Amino acid sequence: MKGIIRMDYIMVTFQTDTGLRMDLKVPVFVTIEELLDMLTESLSLKERSGAKLQAEPLGRILSNSKTLDQEGVAQGALLTLI
Repeated sequence: MKGIIRMDYIMVTFQTDTGLRMDLKVPVFVTIEELLDMLTESLSLKERSGAKLQAEPLGRILSNSKTLDQEGVAQGALLTLI
């Protein structure tokens, strides 16, 4: 596909309800559930049953069974743990 640049990683801002907010380089090819597991472990977050990510500017909650790429999450998105 001429003219289309495919990125395997994007920069996003991740935030939680506890005030944690940071810019992260994340893979677009893992499921949201896998990403949540990675973030929980690497950032020592409290594990939550049924955790979800809300994406802006998409303005919706992401499906844990889909990838960021499948959900259309782009460079610079804000991902909020809910």
